[in-house]
This record gives sequence, structure tokens and C-alpha cells, in this order.
Amino acid sequence: MAIPRILRELLTVPTAPFAENAVLEFVRNTCAGFAHVKLAADRYGNLLAHYRHKPPRRTPLVFTAHTDHPGFVALKMLGPKMLRASFRGWVEPEYFIGTRVRFWNDEKWIGGRIRKILKTAKIYRMIGRSARPEEVAVEVASEVAAGAPGMWDLPDPYEKAGCVHARGCDDIAGCATMLALLQRLSRRKAAAEVYCLFTRAEEVGFVGAIGAAKAGTIPRKLPIVAIETSKALPSARIGDGPILRVGDKSSVFTPDVTAFCYRVAQDVAAKRKSFKYQRKLMDGGTCESTAYCAYGYAATGMCVALGNYHNMNMERKKIESEYISLDDWKGMVDWFEALVLAEPGYGAEDRSMRKGLDKRFAQWRGFL
Repeated sequence: MAIPRILRELLTVPTAPFAENAVLEFVRNTCAGFAHVKLAADRYGNLLAHYRHKPPRRTPLVFTAHTDHPGFVALKMLGPKMLRASFRGWVEPEYFIGTRVRFWNDEKWIGGRIRKILKTAKIYRMIGRSARPEEVAVEVASEVAAGAPGMWDLPDPYEKAGCVHARGCDDIAGCATMLALLQRLSRRKAAAEVYCLFTRAEEVGFVGAIGAAKAGTIPRKLPIVAIETSKALPSARIGDGPILRVGDKSSVFTPDVTAFCYRVAQDVAAKRKSFKYQRKLMDGGTCESTAYCAYGYAATGMCVALGNYHNMNMERKKIESEYISLDDWKGMVDWFEALVLAEPGYGAEDRSMRKGLDKRFAQWRGFL
């Protein structure tokens, strides 16, 4: 099964929290080729793409995904071939020493190997863990400039048994779904309106999303669907279809936005028997949906199940490529398109539910 071009190319791009320039540049260049799409940056470097072409009178949705993945950022050379680098995000300490990494420096990869953990930071509310690596010493093949992003030294994207394996699916694959959606709408000249927000620095605590909320990058009245690639669970398996998240580890999301996404999935499945989807509480971690809800937005979440979460193969205790189902990824793009084009659009669920409740009350009120 061939990997779609946008997904394959974006998964090759280097990224790390606060060092997402290559991903953001890919988004700029790609959106420049889409008709009816305008792109703007907010004060925090998040990018907002806006597709608008003969839109019907419906409330447009906002899709959002983050452009970073847990990774390294070069700080300074400690010697001819020894680099001090920060690690931003979360990976368990036992995966570091001796593991190969690579830094994107002057348009090429420079390989290295982690020799020592130099600094740790406290971890809160994680049972059995007291600290996480924050700075490391890396033996490198040649000098690396300060600010260069680094990732685990893993292969470029490849397909195996219907899954795409890559250095970082989380959440670059989510960004690719938004680009694929914009490409599809643009090519079809669809009568629609939608926003796609590409956020920064999610892996250190939703920093870009918080900035977008504070800056009003997204109009407060618009509903948000935050996209993730989330750790596969026994009840949420890879290959069983994209997942509507009713909540995460920290919160439950806005019911009416979730209900809208669920109704549209049911409609798609009724028309196309091959369409698979899931509706789950993905409580393996906290995602940007929680942040948006905290800042007053109506928001829900959608994801595909992820293998080797944060590159950790828990069984082998090794750093390995993350992987997702290609069918799940394609199904999520289909779901997004259906949400954008859905009749009668967002907001009908509340009215329909209220109508049904009123009817039931009228039927039984005499017995009260």
C-alpha cells in the first residue's frame, strides 16, 4: 500500500518543540498551491489556514494539530565532537544512554549517540517516575549549530503490513490530515469553509495552543476538533478506524461537538459499509482539546491509534519508529471532509435532542 505523498513527505521533515521551522515551512509551501486557501501566522508562530469558497450558511469548524514531536535541540558544543542538547517532551530515562540520534544541521543530517544524561526535571503525577531527561551529552560526527533540531536516528517513512512507520507520527500525521483535507477541498472546489490550525510546542504542555487561545487566533464562537495520534489501548486498536475522543486523561470534551462528529460518522458508515470508526475515552494522556476547553472553547478530539508511543517499544525496551494504520489515517481524512460538508451542520444535535426530550415530557407529564 503506497503512502500518500503529503503524509510521506511531511513525515521526513525534522521537528522538535520550539524548533518546528521545517514543518511550518512545508505547510506554507504546500498551502501556497491550494486554491481558496489563505494562510496567516499569529504572534506565537502558529499557522492558521482558512479555506473559503462559496460557503453555505453554516458555522465553520476548526481542525487543529501540533507540528512538534518529542525531540532534541542543540545547545552548544562541549568539545570537537561532543554536543550538549536539550530534550523536550517525555520519554522514559532508560531509553537514552547509547541510543543513536540525528540532528538537522545546514540542510543535512549529522549522526550521534547519547553518552550521558546531564540534567533531569521533576515529573509530577506519574506513578513510579520521579524525573525525566532534560539535557544530554551527545557524541556527534561533526559540529552541530545551536538551535538545530534533533530526532531519534530512525528510518524515513516506510509501509509494512498496512501501517506507515516513521520517526515521529505524533502529531505530524495529524498535520498531514489537515493538508490532505485542504488539498481535497481545493481540488474539488467544494462549497465550504473550514479553518486548520498548526500549533507549536504541544509536547511541553500545549504551549502553542495556549498562545493561540490567548491571542484569539481562533474566533471564540467556532467549535474545535483537535487531532492527535494517541497511544493505542486494548479498547482502541490500530486498524479499527479513526477514533472520536470523548475525553482524555484530564477532562471530558464538549458534548455537542462530540455528538456532531458522531452523527456524521454514523451517516458516512450508513452510506459506505467499508468506513470504520471508533468512539472512545482515550485516557493515556492529555491533549490540546483539554486546553481549548479550559480557555472557553467548545472542543472535542479525534485521533488514530499509535504504536510505539513516543518511539518507546515497551516490550523490547528500545527506541523504534512510531506507526499508524494507513487505512485509519485515510478514514480520518474522509471523516473530516464529511464534517466540513455535513448537512445541516454543527449545532443540529442540541436542537434534535431537545425536541425529542420535549416530546417525551409531553407524553408522560400527566403522570407527574
